[in-house]
Amino acid sequence: MISETFALFCEVAFWGWVFSVAGFLYYSFPSHGLFVKKCAMVWAGAFLLFYAAWGFAMVSY
Repeated sequence: MISETFALFCEVAFWGWVFSVAGFLYYSFPSHGLFVKKCAMVWAGAFLLFYAAWGFAMVSY
């Protein structure tokens, strides 16, 4: 039986992952030919964190 807590955690982690990818693309490339390394590192860290949390929640029950 799946835990409702882990199901909610999985959903939050998934959407955090999706929005961190969108944030990475939006803030790391603000205009054509420009790359902001500091923003990219922050958003990539959020991407990895949410991706790991989503993976953990998918295998845990």
